[in-house]
Amino acid sequence: MSVTPVFPRPKNFPYSEVFYFDKEIALIKGKYNGSTEESIGMRWMVGESELGYPSTFGNAMWMVVPETLASFILEGIFSDIENLRSNILDFQEFMDALELTRAIN
Repeated sequence: MSVTPVFPRPKNFPYSEVFYFDKEIALIKGKYNGSTEESIGMRWMVGESELGYPSTFGNAMWMVVPETLASFILEGIFSDIENLRSNILDFQEFMDALELTRAIN
C-alpha cells in the first residue's frame, strides 16, 4: 500500500499544484515571498528526517531553484518524457513551468 505524500503549503511560497513527483523529488511553480514573478520550487521528500529537505524550525519548506538550474531540470524531464511521464502529476502545470523557464532563458 502506497502512502500519499503530504506536500508543504508554507505561506511564503503559494502554489497551485505539485506538478512533478518521482517518489523523492517534488517540483512546484509559485510566487516565492510575495514576488510578482513565478519561480520553480523543489524539495526532497526523503531525507535525514521525516520532514524531508529543506525544513526549518520543524516545518517542511520549498527551496527556490535558480532559473538556469530550473531550466536544466525541466528540459531534462521533457527530453525523457516517455520514461518520466508517470511522475508528472499535472501535465499542464509542468508545461507552464517549462514555458516559464524557456521564456527566462
